[in-house]
Amino acid sequence: MIIPSQIIAAAQQSMRHWSVPASVSIAQWALESAWGVHAPGNNPFGIKALPGRPSQTFATHECVHGHMVACTQTFAQFETIGEAFDVHARLLASAPVYAGAMQALPSVPKFVAAMAVHYATDPLYAGKIMSIIRAHSLTQYDGGSAR
Repeated sequence: MIIPSQIIAAAQQSMRHWSVPASVSIAQWALESAWGVHAPGNNPFGIKALPGRPSQTFATHECVHGHMVACTQTFAQFETIGEAFDVHARLLASAPVYAGAMQALPSVPKFVAAMAVHYATDPLYAGKIMSIIRAHSLTQYDGGSAR
């Protein structure tokens, strides 16, 4: 798959500001949006909406106790894809639940393992992200150390 230059630029910009590896942001973009096919409201990460913020509601699936369950969720809308990458990285860099992931840097695999258990309900999420990173050599976009 070809990664659009605007995706690489947005991931690298958010990495410079929040220290979240661009490789991880790009892999999450790829997995969550099916390589940009599904990113309604410029939200390729499936970020849930905060009350009072622009949002849209969709049917989706979540993994609950090992089973995929159909549900309806309200997702955030962003004006630009760059804003989505910034909000995504800010969430990972500043939410207390991801502190262990940030402390695992510069190790991308350790970051992904610590982040994934809180980010997604899919128990295979970390493996999927690392598979995308490896298959597409995404660490080339990290510019060396992520910190």
